[in-house]
Amino acid sequence: MVFQTLITGLVAFTSSVSAMALQPRAGSITPPEGCPLPTWTVSNFQWYNGSKSLDCIHNEVDKNTKGCLCGRAWCDPTTCNSTLVNVCYTGMPNYEPWGYGPPQTLNIDFEDGLHCHDEYIGYRIHDIGYGESNCGYADRSLGRIVSFYGTSNEATSTGHMDYVLGAGHALKCANGSSISYSGSTDFPVTCTHDSFFNATCTAAPFEIPVLSYEWVL
Repeated sequence: MVFQTLITGLVAFTSSVSAMALQPRAGSITPPEGCPLPTWTVSNFQWYNGSKSLDCIHNEVDKNTKGCLCGRAWCDPTTCNSTLVNVCYTGMPNYEPWGYGPPQTLNIDFEDGLHCHDEYIGYRIHDIGYGESNCGYADRSLGRIVSFYGTSNEATSTGHMDYVLGAGHALKCANGSSISYSGSTDFPVTCTHDSFFNATCTAAPFEIPVLSYEWVL
């Protein structure tokens, strides 16, 4: 009886381990048979949002402000004997005009080597924290797009991230078919503010679960 009980327990344990091995990672879907499932782990998240950063989307004052451009640098506009141009003009060589602080930046690093870097340089068509981030133009055109949504106004808040692995980065299944994936997750964001309300925001490493797939023809 003792031996039979031991065997029964061993079989139950083995079945339990097998069942656990078949479970998808971090809430991810189970991929079609023979297809690989990617792992999207954010190893580093850094967001700087300065109260004096140039903002040519939301701030009407910035949109209308003129700066003194001396060669390839900005000079004091009160003593300007050079060219006055709009600080929001596309193509300026330095995106920290006189009187403005460092630009808003976002860095998202993944364990697989993907690096997303946004530097808000005034005329960007999108604002950081409201959608697609820049993971390199080559990646974006091929469909590997990381979108971030969040706020830097609170000490602690919840951010949201979407990941799309488009056709240009499709994975191969055992039968030769190509497959792409997408996923999303919420994650905790922590921000510290200085006396000027400049925000430095970080997040502990987290994984973006794979929630859907699409066959690529």
